[in-house]
Amino acid sequence: MSEWLLSIAGIILLSVLCEFILPEGQINRYIRGIFAFITIFVIIAPLPKLFNKEMDFSNFLSSYDIELQEDYLYEINLSKLNALQNDIISELENRGIENVKISYSANVENMDIFEITADLRDMSFSENSMNTQKAKDEITKVIKSISIFKNVEIAYLE
Repeated sequence: MSEWLLSIAGIILLSVLCEFILPEGQINRYIRGIFAFITIFVIIAPLPKLFNKEMDFSNFLSSYDIELQEDYLYEINLSKLNALQNDIISELENRGIENVKISYSANVENMDIFEITADLRDMSFSENSMNTQKAKDEITKVIKSISIFKNVEIAYLE
């Protein structure tokens, strides 16, 4: 019990000393917050022993939390790639090239795009002067104008 009280007194003494030493401002506020957290931790630390239970902090950052964050990042990256895919299709339609399907081969977690495929089998043109070769050139320009796709190989399905 005396060790616990000394721990509390020591942490409070350290926090008061730090408050006097550190200048006023943002850092002082953060340090006070950290010491408040440590003080609360020191106060509640012996409570499990009172109830004959051990506290296990080994799973404080469990792999489950990290897995959820990876899933979240995967979903964000996937939505970015899908938005870029829709932007390409929209820009092609603005240039008179319609019904082109754009797909990609990628490692979504790392945003590594290996290949972009443009399916031209159902392609149509709103301009009479457009042909397949001009369409391919326009598709290449549109895709390469997006910085993440500059060094990506483009495959055409005809």
